[in-house]
Amino acid sequence: MISLNQVVCKDRQTASRVMAGEAIVLTPMNSKIYNLNETGSRIWEWLDGEPTVGELAARMQSEFKVDKEQAQADIIAFLEELVARGMVTLSESSQAE
Repeated sequence: MISLNQVVCKDRQTASRVMAGEAIVLTPMNSKIYNLNETGSRIWEWLDGEPTVGELAARMQSEFKVDKEQAQADIIAFLEELVARGMVTLSESSQAE
């Protein structure tokens, strides 16, 4: 189960490029290419400095004008998919939220 205080990092072996607002992600371990929609691509762009899940949810809440609970649920569901596909890794934050 993903928690809000976990840190999210793009997998080091994953290659990606954002073109015209759409992220294209290659996972070399299984040689698959994924196209992320506009919202997924925006979140992918946020994964530049190892943010926590809670920080991502706060950005989503602010940028997409959704309530806190919806933002948290959406971010967790999206990250679960990315983890399952080997696109990101999660670790415990060294700071308490």
